[in-house]
Amino acid sequence: MNIEKYLVKGPENEWPGLTLDELRYARAITRSRIDISREILGIQIRQIYQGQFPGTGKRTLVGRMLSALSFLDYALLAARFGGKIFSFFSHRR
Repeated sequence: MNIEKYLVKGPENEWPGLTLDELRYARAITRSRIDISREILGIQIRQIYQGQFPGTGKRTLVGRMLSALSFLDYALLAARFGGKIFSFFSHRR
């Protein structure tokens, strides 16, 4: 009986894996990404505590739009959009 034809053959060129230097490099990159993300999160939390919301700084488009509107403008926009949303949901029934 010939058993050779029933054996599963693996790939001839198996991947040898990573070297220690490659593993250290990958860990260093991952660690630096985690540290950068942690710093960005800390900055955003400080901005929230100071009353500034991330993405609404003076240099961003949203920040310039929000600083250009007054309280009355916000109230008028809220009333207008609220009415449209209310009419949309009341007509669906």
